[in-house]
Amino acid sequence: MKKIFAIIALALPLVFSSCVKDNIYGGVTISDIKKTDAFTEADKVTVTAKVQALIAIKTVNLVYDAGQGAQTVEMTPTNAGDGIYGAVIPGFPKDTKVTFHIEATTATGKGKSAEVTYTVGDIPIDYSALTLNELNGTDKFIELINNGADLPTLVGVYIEKDGKIVWTADNRPMKKGEIILLYSVDVCGTGGAHEGYDPGLIFDSGLSAKKAVRVQLFTPAAASLSDFNLTDCKKTAPASYSKGTDGKWYHADATPGAKNVDTLAGAPAELVEGLTE
Repeated sequence: MKKIFAIIALALPLVFSSCVKDNIYGGVTISDIKKTDAFTEADKVTVTAKVQALIAIKTVNLVYDAGQGAQTVEMTPTNAGDGIYGAVIPGFPKDTKVTFHIEATTATGKGKSAEVTYTVGDIPIDYSALTLNELNGTDKFIELINNGADLPTLVGVYIEKDGKIVWTADNRPMKKGEIILLYSVDVCGTGGAHEGYDPGLIFDSGLSAKKAVRVQLFTPAAASLSDFNLTDCKKTAPASYSKGTDGKWYHADATPGAKNVDTLAGAPAELVEGLTE
């Protein structure tokens, strides 16, 4: 009898050890969940996560709900490697609350992440460093520059000329330091100097170097970003109204799509008179 009990006593740890090992071996861990932001209804949300197991992973799914019932999307390995999987949640209207989690399985186990929630449009965009940079009535262009952080989208940003909306931005991003060049419809139509120019970068108005003009840049919420208000055109612009390094407006050589003349370096430039901002 003593020998039998001794054999059983030796075998029990092996049995328990085997059970514990199987549970760990078949388990799945899901970590490092990341997502892009949904600033507007046009923004799809890319979700990534690290999925790991000691045996082959069979499935990884993204399960999301935008108020119309759960939807499942297969997640696939990304180019990042190291067990990173990714999938995309489609865009939804502003103020839509979206919840999601990730489920993964192996042949012997499964894992489920915590739930993540976001609201479309809940993160505001800081447009404060976006400004008018150069206006040219001869070549008929308006230039914008982003002096701040990358902007995920310009959609809804708009320009007024003499109180009338002449351009509204589409869903395009704008990087830090980037310059966007807008041309008048007058030079982008049939036979114009810029025939075939990007339709999203054409403003619906002319632009003169010989007349007083007001050009204003606004956020999608109608907050003023930049206001070029030439109330008294005392001098025809020889080329461009150009914002100098000091933030003031000058008559200066045209630099469409490129950095303006460095007025602080002693470049020949004359302050624009009759201008209020």
